[in-house]
Order: sequence, then C-alpha cells, then structure tokens
Amino acid sequence: MKMNPQRKVENNKKLTFVGLWNPQKEYKKTRHNIGADCLFNLSERNNISLTPHKSGKFQIGTYEIEGFEIDLVIPMVSMNNSGDAVKEYAKNKKINYENFIVVHDDIDLGFGRLRLKIGSGDGGHNGIKSINNSISSTEYFRLRIGVGRPPSGTDPADYVLSRFTSGEIEEVNFLLEDAMDIVKVFPKDKEMAIKQASERRIIDVV
Repeated sequence: MKMNPQRKVENNKKLTFVGLWNPQKEYKKTRHNIGADCLFNLSERNNISLTPHKSGKFQIGTYEIEGFEIDLVIPMVSMNNSGDAVKEYAKNKKINYENFIVVHDDIDLGFGRLRLKIGSGDGGHNGIKSINNSISSTEYFRLRIGVGRPPSGTDPADYVLSRFTSGEIEEVNFLLEDAMDIVKVFPKDKEMAIKQASERRIIDVV
C-alpha cells in the first residue's frame, strides 16, 4: 500500500530499510549486492516505486503496511561510501535507529544463513564501516545475508564481487524470499523477526 503524503506518522511507526550494493552495471547480481537485491525484490512484489533523491545519492520508495510507514532506501553511491547516502537520507530527520535496518552481505556467515541483530562492529564490511562513521553509531539493526567464505587462496574482495555459482542460484532465490519475509515481519514483531532469521533452514548446495 502506498503512503498517504498528508498523514503524519508517529516516530515509533516509521521504519527505514537500507539495501547495500555497488550500483555500477558490472557488479549486477554479485554477492556484494544481495542486500539491495532483497529490497529491489520487495519493491517489485509490492509495486513500490523507487524515485531518485534530488541529491543523487540514493533512491527511495515509501509505503504503508498495517499502520507502519516504511522507507526503502537504495544508495546510489559505491558500497564503500554507503554512509554518504545514509547521512543525506537522515539529514533533517529524527531517526529512531531501533526501527532502522541495513540489509547486507556477510562472508563470515555461512552461505544461506540469515542473522538479524542490533549493534556490533562492522566485521570488515566497508559499507557498514562507512555508515557507522557517518552516523557515529552502531546501534541500528543489521540483516546479515550469508554469502559464504571465499575458497582458499581467493581474495575476499574478489570473492564478494563475484557472481553466485549455478549450483547456488536456486538457493539464492529462496534466500531472498526468506530475507523479504523477515523484513516484512520486523515492523510488527522484532523478536519474531530475529528468531525467524536465526532459524532459517538451508539446503545443501552442490
């Protein structure tokens, strides 16, 4: 459901979901982009239009569900500068970071795993590091999507910029579906969303 622009929403009913990626064409469908891919799928399923912000630093789409107003934010800057987009989005807004989720890839989480938690360090993820520096806080939720560890001898930077193998693609589709479900549950029941993420079942990947 699209938002009524005339209606004001209480701060605890306002949520923000940010999906991290590299927007350049050569990085399309890479492991590093799975956070934004999750929100792109969510926007398409719910007919949410994503509109470029006047700053050029992000796209935004706003919708309502069960009394909650939700902004989908897709940075249009390189992953390592994600904080610039988040800072621009948050400018002149009173952000409740307990209602703020950043969706991103994680190589320290097994392929197909999901974790949702608030706080913690950047774990070597440059997009998260940029956001932490820009808002001077780590106290926001992160939905981590496991893309697996790089094979022995593979540079992690090269690995996250690689595409999923043919054997992984089917599971990636299920993974994105489950990640979208968690994002949809989060506004109504954060504890249930956390539990749902931690219990996600994966299939063996050939």
